[in-house]
Amino acid sequence: MTAGIRKVTDSPWAKFTTGVVLLTSGLDEAIETLFADLSALELGAHHGVILLGFVNVLSSLPDMLDGLVGTFLTDEHEEDSAATPLPTATKASPPSAGAAEHSRRAA
Repeated sequence: MTAGIRKVTDSPWAKFTTGVVLLTSGLDEAIETLFADLSALELGAHHGVILLGFVNVLSSLPDMLDGLVGTFLTDEHEEDSAATPLPTATKASPPSAGAAEHSRRAA
């Protein structure tokens, strides 16, 4: 059961979505007085929510970008391999009994 919970909470998409929700709700609360509050150092809970949302979005980006890069590199590799077929390796035949006998005599 805990593995399922961990899988959901560690998901980059869950972190990104949570971050966006926190950012929008915090900015909705603080939009009128954001710069005045920050310049006077009058911090409220909505400023912490904005910061937490920003950190969640940033922490989800590396995993999401790695997935996108992997997807695009895979697509490019598939396109390249479709355009130019890879050379096929010939399968080596097992050594014959005569070759084994010859190597024993040479030694």
